[in-house]
Amino acid sequence: MSHNYLKQPPNQSGAATLLVSIILLIGVTLITIFAARIGVMDQRIAGNEYRHKEAQAAADASLDQAASFIANNTSLYNGTVGGTYPWVECTGTIAAKFPCTNGGTTYDLAYDGDLTTTTTIESLQEGGTGIALSSGIESNTYLTYTSSASLGNILNAIGTGKSLDGTGDAYAQISYTQISLFTPGKVPPVMTPAINLSGSFTIVPDPNGGGPGIPISAWVTSVNTGTGSWQTCQLWGFRDGANGSGDLCSDRDDTVTWKDCNCNPDEHMSSKANGQGADIVEVSSAEYPNSAFQYLFPNLTVYEDILAQPDVVELTNCSGLDTLAEGYTKSTIVAVSGSCSVPSNTITGSREAPLILVVRDDLSINSNSDFYGIAFAFGDVSVNGTATVHGSLVSEQATNITNGGYTQVYDEFVHLSLTEDLVTVGLAKMKFSWMDIKP
Repeated sequence: MSHNYLKQPPNQSGAATLLVSIILLIGVTLITIFAARIGVMDQRIAGNEYRHKEAQAAADASLDQAASFIANNTSLYNGTVGGTYPWVECTGTIAAKFPCTNGGTTYDLAYDGDLTTTTTIESLQEGGTGIALSSGIESNTYLTYTSSASLGNILNAIGTGKSLDGTGDAYAQISYTQISLFTPGKVPPVMTPAINLSGSFTIVPDPNGGGPGIPISAWVTSVNTGTGSWQTCQLWGFRDGANGSGDLCSDRDDTVTWKDCNCNPDEHMSSKANGQGADIVEVSSAEYPNSAFQYLFPNLTVYEDILAQPDVVELTNCSGLDTLAEGYTKSTIVAVSGSCSVPSNTITGSREAPLILVVRDDLSINSNSDFYGIAFAFGDVSVNGTATVHGSLVSEQATNITNGGYTQVYDEFVHLSLTEDLVTVGLAKMKFSWMDIKP
């Protein structure tokens, strides 16, 4: 008798292994493709960033070139068409072209580097004043000019750049405006937080200062007359002779001695002999400027800022200052890094070429000397003996002013020279005007 048993099939593990392997292979393939795409994208992002940085560096380099060009050609700011600099009016066919019209803004004038073409505005480089980049990267500098009733005249520097392969573009712009160093019409003969009078002196003040009919002789927060005395007389009362009865001293030039000039007793103002009158503007500490230096130089903050001004002469002391000043043909800023003692029996500056003297420490003007201009010191200011100051004395701190006697004379010629030569000292970048997108 035979038995027919059903045979059991063997385990089929090979098929399952194949299925799992296929799934894993598909997963690895997808991951590889995804990683490759991410890698390609990263390369593209890195490449785009590199080209952008390359182009932006070229645009920023254009602004650097513009800054150098403007610094050496400050009369660009006058906006004169057809003069030394080739400004063209943004009218006619070029009015809608870059840079006359730039991001929706239309300017009054544009600097054309190549006037042989009349339908386009070429960059500075086209005019031969640009600096070619050795790498071959394109970098162009443009200048535009506009006037505004609220903001004044504005000079704009525009820089454009391209990457080496030409696919990356960048833009940068910054604006310049004219800066004033100081306003001499607002500087009184004496300006100091507090004054302690220990000598005697005469002030002939600015007849236009201090309000209608009140010439300023001093602007202070307090006056301690002590043993000192002073007198103030009108400009027309300062005359030759012991009693001021001769010719007007205001008619003298700077080669004639001022030592025999005196106030006419009948034309004194109210400040005399231990007295204080309306010509002394005494205010509270809250009303007085926080810094006399910043009042005198509104755009400056510290001594080092003076050194950044054009054509400043920097000295360590005032030895030989009078001889040095003889060579000046116009108003000059002299910065002294230490203390300054203006020598006795000297004439420093002149009506046509007065000084703005800025002293980091103490300042003294010594006997029988004449100083023309505005003298400022961060330290103590003193005038000794029979010195004459034709202009203003300004001190950052309380001062004794004099331990002897001196004369201070308002001189219109001095202030006019300072105004013409130094009030406007150049162009400065406008704060917050930099941008890297078209306005």
